[in-house]
Amino acid sequence: MKRNEIIKLTESPRDAQQGLPYVIPPEKRAEYLNALMTVGFDVLDFGSFVSPRAVPQMAEQDKVLGFVDKAGSRSKLMVIVGNLRGGMEAAAQEKIDIIGFPYSVSETFLKKNINSDGTKALKTIDGLLEICAGSGKTLRIFMSMAYGNPYNDEWSPDLLAEKTEILAGKGIMTITLADTIGIAPAPLIGEVYSSLLSRFPEHEFGLHIHTRPGEWHEKLDAAWEAGCRWYEGVISGIGGCPMTGYELIGNLNTLDLLGFLNEKQIPTGLNADALLHARTIASEIMKP
Repeated sequence: MKRNEIIKLTESPRDAQQGLPYVIPPEKRAEYLNALMTVGFDVLDFGSFVSPRAVPQMAEQDKVLGFVDKAGSRSKLMVIVGNLRGGMEAAAQEKIDIIGFPYSVSETFLKKNINSDGTKALKTIDGLLEICAGSGKTLRIFMSMAYGNPYNDEWSPDLLAEKTEILAGKGIMTITLADTIGIAPAPLIGEVYSSLLSRFPEHEFGLHIHTRPGEWHEKLDAAWEAGCRWYEGVISGIGGCPMTGYELIGNLNTLDLLGFLNEKQIPTGLNADALLHARTIASEIMKP
């Protein structure tokens, strides 16, 4: 396959679990991760190193990792951090491959989500790049509110491109464009991807969307036609960002995503039996 036809898939149990009204024990979270490890996803966005007071569902990640078995798995483990302290904690964990950071065009969302602003966030990114360089990790940026925001903060495709240019200047090659609150219409998704992929042809731009039933297919199709080839989903489609006030809008269901790729006759290489086993565990431990 050509480079721009290679599909990459991220499964995000973190985004499913962080908004649950209860905390899944570390042993159960690890059991689910171990099941996902056998499916064949490129990346597992398994958790975050944040204050347990802010997101109790993400507490005790060190215990979770202690139970995780990566032997024989092609999947890389990613964890989200909001500051340098979290980055150092993540860097100390041998099993973690990728550190993700939630940047944003929206100043209001940066304040709500990680108690930061645009200037501080860029300094944090610089620090995380140093941490990653010293620990053999890779830094991935999530561009939250990539298609607009409900806070009346400035947004435009040109502003998004300017922020991306800054990140590109720091050597960041993979950016996930997140519709954190499910407001992006399909044509805008297509416009954003077409513009950024044209301007930054060597970069990878992933798609992370929260979406209502009945809206996901046209959004995926718009991203696909514009050239997006890295997609993120959640088995069951539950979850959302508890910092937005829009957390009841679910994630893209991985099963819908796989159905879409099947329509396009694109092989994913996933193990169907392992996926079924992981779905069973998900239905047992994650009930919104």
